[in-house]
Amino acid sequence: MTKRIMALVDDLFFQQPIESAAQRLGYVVEFAEPANDVVAYLVARQPWLILVDLNVKSVDWERWVMAAKTSPATRKMPILAFGSHMDAASITRAHKAGCDAVVSNGAFMADPAGMIQKHARLDGSEALRRQAQDPLPELAHKAIEQFNAGEFWEQHETFETVWRAEPGPVRQMYQGILQVGVAYYQIQRRNYDGARKLFQRAWQYLSVLPDVCQGVDIAQLRADAQAAMAELERLGPERIAEFDPALFKPIRLVEAAQSVQT
Repeated sequence: MTKRIMALVDDLFFQQPIESAAQRLGYVVEFAEPANDVVAYLVARQPWLILVDLNVKSVDWERWVMAAKTSPATRKMPILAFGSHMDAASITRAHKAGCDAVVSNGAFMADPAGMIQKHARLDGSEALRRQAQDPLPELAHKAIEQFNAGEFWEQHETFETVWRAEPGPVRQMYQGILQVGVAYYQIQRRNYDGARKLFQRAWQYLSVLPDVCQGVDIAQLRADAQAAMAELERLGPERIAEFDPALFKPIRLVEAAQSVQT
């Protein structure tokens, strides 16, 4: 899984130290380009941290931050802004827009690697890898059976019980599957905006999972959900009634890991 930093930065004075620090920490830096749909842009990239230079000229940082922090699909993405300590107005705007932290240029440049480590989202990959080897809980197995039977609202209720009871990072799998199922349910109800938003929300959970998790073929689920969302967007709200329900693909269980907790 690519650990990406999205940087709203167009000044080489900042770009080069950011890239160098990020590379040492195992991150890939992508410098943001103008985007009409900021949420879709971020959902597709799933950054571990968004860096914002309050003096950036190439993008409207305020629009980006507000869009990211008002959408359930992206609001958990941490945002660190930096700017001149003399520019009190921009610092106030950054806090108001929703930045999680705002520091001075001097503080950021003194230790960019430390700033990235401090503010990027936590890496729970090792704990997730361990949990991914566990058998699928019995109630989650029932929820998948409901999903595969086209009982998309019922699977939502069952998976919600499962993820609320699970404190570990594998709960992201239950949340992700739940969101895909409800997206399918919204397509059945001809709710274009609701379905699209749910696909976007699902991606923040599914994107961090290993390809197989507790016997669930996550790689296939991601591909199926992406195909369904692409078709939804191709049709648009006016033609959603033409959506082919054959794209509601069942969740595949990997044979070697289908054991169920008792």
